[in-house]
Amino acid sequence: MADFARRAMGRSLHAGWPAAWLRRLIPLVAASGLAVAALAAPAAAPAQFGVNRVNLAWLDAAGREKVLDQIAQSGIRSVRLSLTNPMDASIDAVRVAHQKGLAILLEVSLNNAALYPKGTKPRSGRGRIWDMYRLSDISPELYRATLRDALQRIDSLGVPLIAVEPGNEINWGAYNGDLEIRPEANTRTARSLRDVADPDGLARGAANYVQLLKVTRAELAKTRLSAGAKVVSAGLSDIPPEHADRRGIDSIDPVSFTALLREHGLDQAADGYGIHIYPGGDRTPAAREQHVEQALSICRSRPAEGKPCWITEWGFANTAKTCPTDDSRRERLVKATRERFADLMRDGRIAAAFYFDWDATTYGIWRCGGLSPAGRAAVTP
Repeated sequence: MADFARRAMGRSLHAGWPAAWLRRLIPLVAASGLAVAALAAPAAAPAQFGVNRVNLAWLDAAGREKVLDQIAQSGIRSVRLSLTNPMDASIDAVRVAHQKGLAILLEVSLNNAALYPKGTKPRSGRGRIWDMYRLSDISPELYRATLRDALQRIDSLGVPLIAVEPGNEINWGAYNGDLEIRPEANTRTARSLRDVADPDGLARGAANYVQLLKVTRAELAKTRLSAGAKVVSAGLSDIPPEHADRRGIDSIDPVSFTALLREHGLDQAADGYGIHIYPGGDRTPAAREQHVEQALSICRSRPAEGKPCWITEWGFANTAKTCPTDDSRRERLVKATRERFADLMRDGRIAAAFYFDWDATTYGIWRCGGLSPAGRAAVTP
């Protein structure tokens, strides 16, 4: 579980980051002439097991094409992509993924100045993490305008989405500015809703967030091809308290945060609960099982009790850099966890699971020019 920071660094970008990261941003890609090619591609059928490849907008067009071709040719049928700046490149990644026969879960980044009233300032990351806007400040109407434009453009390209997931890990301070970055690392952070510095602000943010889900459903209904797409709440982080303390970043456990969202109408706004699970390869089997069971305790098959979960991120680290890939230990961990997920899918408590990440340095499954053994166990039928 010691690699949460590196995973987070691969997930998001803010304008205040170092120049080396900013140089990764690519020019906006012209969209003219793309619709014909996309309309000719067959619609992909969703699969229960897929893979993440977020932030494709940071690659150039050739890079996006290469990554998505690798994914499709590996036999994978579903992919989680992110809608982030630059928007043109994000939408082009969706087009290419569909053209290659991939079903798409679209995660919508909320760290976007266009979603907040002019002059809104993000909460500082204190130099230890990126700055992040507060959900209590987000404007549902500005979100509506931005999302509507993106969904209509995707629709015009002939692309059906299987689901839309607004936001990411909103129970952790890295992705929700209503949670605190403590003045120093290695200090006790909030364990529960009672511990947060501004519980009223957190509650306002939760209420705002549920409104975003409702807006998402309304805008999907206006599309021709994605009207039936599922609305999935933001995948919640399973960061343990000891890691949150090391980073000095508040993290509310998924059970408590889901309860807060439900108080504000989550079950009427979403088709599924997003959750992230990183059981930790350095734990005992019993500890991993307990971790998974606790994280998935929110998942329900009966509508009166809640919603099924979409595991929008899960995975195990492998720091080996040698080729051929030494992936046997991780393969065993992945197989055991996938079998547990499959059991819960049969029970109706889990709808889908997307492995994190395709080619990330530590968690990635594209190794040495091919899909690693753990990757095959995680994402292929």
